[in-house]
Amino acid sequence: MESMMQVEVRAEHRWLEQMVGEWTFQMDAAMEPGGEPTRHTGRESVRSLGGVWVVAEGRNGAGEEVDSIMTLGFDPDRGRCVGSFVSSMMPQLWLYDAE
Repeated sequence: MESMMQVEVRAEHRWLEQMVGEWTFQMDAAMEPGGEPTRHTGRESVRSLGGVWVVAEGRNGAGEEVDSIMTLGFDPDRGRCVGSFVSSMMPQLWLYDAE
């Protein structure tokens, strides 16, 4: 059966592939203006969906565990990078739309 939707993988999609891998991070950040910075560490596992999207699943272990999922891709019709972000520490769905 032939697929109804076919994606031409472009240079912009291939550029996103550099994010694929297992990552760790460390940062110092104040949680309120003028507050004392605290250290945050975590990890992120980034995988490719068919060379068209990347999906990043993260965990920040500063105090309480915070999980997140981010998607990033390139929309050739709009000529822009698009994506989404959700986290266990906030009720909002963040949408990315960038060049």
